[in-house]
Amino acid sequence: DINTPVEDQPQTEPYWAWGTGKDANGNTVTVNSTQVSAEVEKVLKDEAAVKDMLTDAGYAVPENSSVVLLGMGDFKLADPTQDVSAGVDMTFMLGSEYTSNADNLKDLNDGDIVYLLHQKADGTWEVIEGSVYVTAYGEYMVKATMTGFSPIGFIKVMSNGDVVVLDKNENVVSSANTSTGTTVKTSPKTGE
Repeated sequence: DINTPVEDQPQTEPYWAWGTGKDANGNTVTVNSTQVSAEVEKVLKDEAAVKDMLTDAGYAVPENSSVVLLGMGDFKLADPTQDVSAGVDMTFMLGSEYTSNADNLKDLNDGDIVYLLHQKADGTWEVIEGSVYVTAYGEYMVKATMTGFSPIGFIKVMSNGDVVVLDKNENVVSSANTSTGTTVKTSPKTGE
């Protein structure tokens, strides 16, 4: 139920077991996922903590909004020798009409923005925007650019029954990367 607070939702399994993409040199990158730790799961199911992560990342989170956890997994490179620090355009599968999270996916449409909460190696969290697309087979996919892999939670933000895109701090300029469907944030001061 999209109106059920995150902490009251049933345990969210890693609905996808993989993600694939290309690195800066065109090499294929594959990741696999396992269940996240109980500690990470608790954080990702804590709506106030998730909203704080979004706010800390510079997003304006409306008071009447809710966050819905679509899935989570602890992602690892299939080939741990690959260097992805320059960025990898990844595609993750969230599920389909046949997975147990189907009710939370059904209101997603091509181009909707979901947020990837990525726990970095130092234990801090970063927020990465991903763009949804739905395959001809009814699979819900998310494209996002990643520079590392570890626990990731996929969330959507709902307000008045609709998936919403959060406004970002005005010091940040948004530009769409149409080849991947992801939104890249750059700083006007540094260009990064």
